[in-house]
This record gives sequence, structure tokens and C-alpha cells, in this order.
Amino acid sequence: MPEPPAALDGVAVLDLSNEFGAYAGRLLADLGADVIRIEPPGGDPARARPLFADDSADRASSLTWWYHNAGKRSVTIDLSQHDGRFLFSRLLPQADIVLESCTPAERAELDPQRALAEHPALVWVSSTAFGATGPHADWAATDLAVQAIAGPMQQAGYVDGPPQRIGGEQAAIAAGIAAAQGALIALLHAEATGEGQLVEISAQEVYSACQARAHLNWDFNRVAHERPGDAHPLPGIGAYPAADGHVYCYIGVAGFGAPWKALLDWMLEEGHAAELAAPEHRRILDNLSFRSLVDPDTAEDVRALLEPAHAAVDSFFAGKPAADIYHQGQARGLLIGIVNKPSDLLASEQLAARGWWQEIEQPRGLGREPVAARYPGPPYRLSATPAQIRRPAPAAGEHNAEVLAGLAGIPAEDLLAYYGEGAI
Repeated sequence: MPEPPAALDGVAVLDLSNEFGAYAGRLLADLGADVIRIEPPGGDPARARPLFADDSADRASSLTWWYHNAGKRSVTIDLSQHDGRFLFSRLLPQADIVLESCTPAERAELDPQRALAEHPALVWVSSTAFGATGPHADWAATDLAVQAIAGPMQQAGYVDGPPQRIGGEQAAIAAGIAAAQGALIALLHAEATGEGQLVEISAQEVYSACQARAHLNWDFNRVAHERPGDAHPLPGIGAYPAADGHVYCYIGVAGFGAPWKALLDWMLEEGHAAELAAPEHRRILDNLSFRSLVDPDTAEDVRALLEPAHAAVDSFFAGKPAADIYHQGQARGLLIGIVNKPSDLLASEQLAARGWWQEIEQPRGLGREPVAARYPGPPYRLSATPAQIRRPAPAAGEHNAEVLAGLAGIPAEDLLAYYGEGAI
């Protein structure tokens, strides 16, 4: 059977971005765009970022690089030199989208305004830490710095501890998603009107928007969200140790999910929490809510039961495997989920049933055997134009001749003069 068409067949992307735009290129590549990663001679410094396959700590084995650059082709060009900028100028007429992450000072060498003037339908996407204007526009930042400056870190961690980083480079990933969205919206406009444009992404703004409720709460009520940790005043809400891991449970005190009664009935059926079964306790616990904690008519009785109720839930979950808690709890309408480790996700029957994991043979340089790498699949399903990983992450300059001779039409002798014998 022939492969179905890809959503972005025929779209060419030049990707010069850093961590705040690399995921955008990956998303566009999964959708079928020809994404050409422009790297400096010797390869992008991001190739040296941990973690590494087999803990080998070499530039051909960066798992971070593999993930963000699967599906792309690689060309090495020295944009600080005249010849390199000439090669880039030969690629620009073939491009529909340019992705970059330069500060305004760095962007001068690329001259996006001139590129847009010469190629009116071009979409130029700039995804940086702070955007192209404002007093911080030329400041450097990493995902960790943006997590702090954008605000979500202030709400992560324990109430009595310092702010904590949220795992997984979330600020950079969020900026990449926004960059891909902006690119596609501008591309739709360009295809309809012939008019390209500059799309600007600030990772600080994108990640700050992820916690808009906290901003509004302060703006209207002058109340700052505290770090919640994993503790909660009401029993049955929070993370609990299981016999072989952890689960997260949320009883239905906010209008969805089964109420405390369902959890207490479950515990009583299996011979637990007998101390909470007295009618006067059942009456209070069956009506457990946030309001009952502050209502003068109920608060004292509720608070007196909190400690034994918390202890009962702790003891009940601690003796059960996480998978049993999850399946039995879901069957009772309780909002329960397993706190999955990476190994759990790789073994997930749900993800396996949907064919989410995609296995790619990933080369690792001369003289080394490729490895089978299981990648998370695209974050959406398109029935007519499926997204998929189409090739492994490239070696630095792997497609120099293929792209520059084929796409840009540069004669082989000119490429040889630029790259040297054996370099293409």
C-alpha cells in the first residue's frame, strides 16, 4: 500500500533554532515538511547535551539531540563567513519557513527584513527566551532560567521549601509548540495571500500564559498562589505510596469524580478504616468538601477526623499494587492514576494498543552500529495525513551535497571548494 500523503508535503523549512525552537522543527518534520537543520561546521553545540545513549557521552549519542531533530536533514554552514551566508542565501528561495532563535544582535547577520523583502511569501519565525523587543531582548537564558522568570517555578515544590524546577524542559517545549503553531498560521495566510510575515515567540510569555489563573488571582484578589506540594487538607486527594510505586487520587469534591463515600466504602469492604465507620463519622465524611473545612457548623468535626482519615487512606493504598489501585479505583468512578515512571510508560498497554511508540534505527557515526530507539509518537492523530517520524536524527552535515546541490542547485565544484575533499 502506498503511504498516505503528509499534511506538509512540499513545505521546506530552514531550522537554525536553539532549544526554544528545535521542537517546532521536529513537529513540522513529523507532519511531512522537509526540515533542514542548519548547523555550524563540526555540528551544533546541542549535540553535546546529555543524556546519552549507553552513557557514552559522545556527540553522536545525545538523546536530547536525537529527540528534537528526528525527521530533519542536516547541512553545515558557517554563517559568520561571507561564503556561508552566500550558501544560506541560495537556500532561502526554496524555503517556506525559517526557524531561528537569535537575539536581535545575533539576528543582524541573517537580516530577516531583507529576506522578507526579497521573498515576499516567506514565513520567518523567531523563537527566543524574551522576544525581539524590550530590555531583556538580548539577554541569554536557558529553559531553567525561563521557568524561573516566567513564574511557574514559584508554584512548584513544597510549601515550606524553595521553588522547584518542573522536569522535562517544559518552557522550551512550550515555546517550540507555540513556534510551530505560529509558523502554520502564518503559512496558511501566505498561501492564501502570497504575503509572508515575521512570527515572534517569547518563551517567557508562552510559559507565563500556562499559569494565567495565578496572575488573575493576584491581579483581582491580591492573593499569591502558594506552592502546594503533594499534601492536601482533605483525605483522598494527593500522591500516595503504593506497594510498588505511587498513585495520585482526587476525590470528587469539585463536582466531578466519585465522592469520598466511594473511597470509604471501598476501604470498609476490604476490612480497612473501621474506625471511620461510625454513623456520626459517616455523616461527616460522606459530605466532605472544601466548604466543610471552613463552615463553623462542621469545621471542628471535620478537622477532628482528618488525621485518622489520612492515616486510613495511607495504610490502604500502601498495601496494594499501583495497577490494582488504578483499575479498581477507576471501576468505582474514582479519579485515580498511576504515577508512571519511564519504564511504566514503555510498558503501557494503553500506549501499546494505540501504537504510540515508534521505533527508529538511529545511526551513531562511523564504525558504530546503529541502535533501535523508541521515540514517543506525534502528539496528535490525523486520519488522512498521518504525522510520523520519517527519518532518524541526522549526523552533522550528512545532507550537505544532497541539499545544496539538489535543493539549492549549487554546482559540485563550488561545494567542493567550500567544504573540501571528503567533507561532502
